[in-house]
Amino acid sequence: MIVTVCGMAVAHAGITGDVNGDGSVTSVDVTVLYNYMLNGDATFIASSDVDGDGSITGADITVIYNILLSGSEPKPEAIDFTVNGVTFRMIYVKGGTFTMGNNAIASESPAHSVTLTDFYMAETECTQALWKALYPDYNYFAEVGNQKPCNGQWHSEVLQFIAALNDYLHANGALAADKNFMLPTEAQWEWAARGGVKSQGYTYAGSNNINDVAWYSLNSNSVVQDVKLKNPNELGLYDMSGNAFEVTTDNFSMDYSWAADGEVDPVGSPTTSAYGITRRGGSCTQVASRCTVTKRDFHDVEMNGGASEDMSFRLILK
Repeated sequence: MIVTVCGMAVAHAGITGDVNGDGSVTSVDVTVLYNYMLNGDATFIASSDVDGDGSITGADITVIYNILLSGSEPKPEAIDFTVNGVTFRMIYVKGGTFTMGNNAIASESPAHSVTLTDFYMAETECTQALWKALYPDYNYFAEVGNQKPCNGQWHSEVLQFIAALNDYLHANGALAADKNFMLPTEAQWEWAARGGVKSQGYTYAGSNNINDVAWYSLNSNSVVQDVKLKNPNELGLYDMSGNAFEVTTDNFSMDYSWAADGEVDPVGSPTTSAYGITRRGGSCTQVASRCTVTKRDFHDVEMNGGASEDMSFRLILK
């Protein structure tokens, strides 16, 4: 199910019990069903057969009540947001527990257990089209193209953009006051890159063959490419391996020696690093071994303001 948001939400078929198509299952859906049964309102006929038995009866209301009582309301699989005519998609990432890291590589060890709660992650790296939807006169991209990832921005500019995006969507009523776009933690990034609960255990984000899913040094001419030209991973996320590095919120650490097993929504090393913060995913300038789902790299936010021609970012919503 996909919800489109540009000041108002429009839902498309998919969530069981979401009779009125507003992206959630509530008592309003029960009321709509009652009204349909009493008045024959054809507006919601397609979604009113909740149990899929070919008829609309009290059994459909029972299904909705059970959903409400269980507290297990499904989340939309994707939400589309529109900013000044530019639409971007956020993909639902169900939380779970996984082993983060890789004991075969010192900087990725020790592997440790992490538990994450649900969040949404952008389908692609932030595009220049989306950036210019908020800042139409901005032209300081290292490699230019509306569908290319933003690249060459100072880290402070990235943070200002995210703040402006939140302000715009809050002001337009398209984003709840308690929800915000932000950069992912290192753990959120790795969980999503691995494919979350749908993970097939691939080396790269979506495949064991890097050419299927990533732009890297041997196929990109070391130039950032348009998003969504390679295959997505198991969650439908594109370019999490290669194309452009993706910055996280976490301080960079030489390894995971600080990490405790079983933490929920960890935020990374508590110690500020001289190397800056962590970036993930590799890029169009990197060899294959630097584009795996576990590979860690650092992003020096002090040097050149953190700007880099192969550096970008991917939003999460929480």
